[in-house]
Amino acid sequence: MCPCGLKARYTMQSCCPPSYMEAFMKRHLDAIMRITWMDKVTNKEILERTGLPSMEDLLIRKNLRWTGHLMRMSPDRLPKQVLYSQLSSGHIKRGRPRLRFKDTIKRNLKLRDIKTDTWTSLSQQRDKLRALVK
Repeated sequence: MCPCGLKARYTMQSCCPPSYMEAFMKRHLDAIMRITWMDKVTNKEILERTGLPSMEDLLIRKNLRWTGHLMRMSPDRLPKQVLYSQLSSGHIKRGRPRLRFKDTIKRNLKLRDIKTDTWTSLSQQRDKLRALVK
């Protein structure tokens, strides 16, 4: 269940943008640290006090770790087949198309300054990949 009350469509994809997730995280950290709005503590300062990365950073890290795991799978496994498959029939709804998992991967790789063309070979080397993802 997502903080907005809606159920996420996929396990690796949230129904809320990161700003809602950040607010959810901040609200709970405020309660844990007993910080009120009168203390006027910024989100950045709370994250520095706790030593935690931002929610967006956590989601990107999890996404890239799962993608690396997926790349190392054998080709006959179902998750890898689903990632590389495309629908042969159906219709497209009007408006902006939904963001695919592949598009999310490419966006996250770009945010981490990892080249998309070398990603598959890099995923085979876990130690180098972990250094880039962290």
